[in-house]
Amino acid sequence: MRNIIRRFTIAASLLMATASAFAVGAVSFEREVTIDSAPDTVWKFVGDFNSLDVWHPSVLSSTIEGKNKPTAAGAIRVLKLVGGGELVEKLVKYNAAQKSYTYAGVKGPLPVKNYLSTIALTPAPDGKTIMKWSSTFDPNGMDEDMVTEIVSIAFDGGLAKVVANFKR
Repeated sequence: MRNIIRRFTIAASLLMATASAFAVGAVSFEREVTIDSAPDTVWKFVGDFNSLDVWHPSVLSSTIEGKNKPTAAGAIRVLKLVGGGELVEKLVKYNAAQKSYTYAGVKGPLPVKNYLSTIALTPAPDGKTIMKWSSTFDPNGMDEDMVTEIVSIAFDGGLAKVVANFKR
């Protein structure tokens, strides 16, 4: 009986540690755009966790560390940014069938902690796509409005490039 209780306690502790590693932040933010192309086509452009450098104007390069595939939960991407910064992000969940993925911020220059973000595509009328980029985070050493503005600029830049790429 003692052994069972000890195993349960260890398992519960590990589960709690894993869950807290990807805590949901207090601030929620999202942007949504309509793209002039079908979800399958747009997903080929934005669906690879390692392709942010293809469609975001602030990202110079994207590399996956280690041996994980860029669609496997746990994959770590390192983004080199225009201006010399670097972001490290971890893929939490990837679902090609639902055309979405969720990732967590590991380290970077943004004044946030508990950063969790999702990119998701859904069909829209007339063969178009709705692309939604959402995140939760806690401001870290900066006013919430200022941090939200920084995230907004980052999202808007990437989404505008995707929209422009498929403009009919």
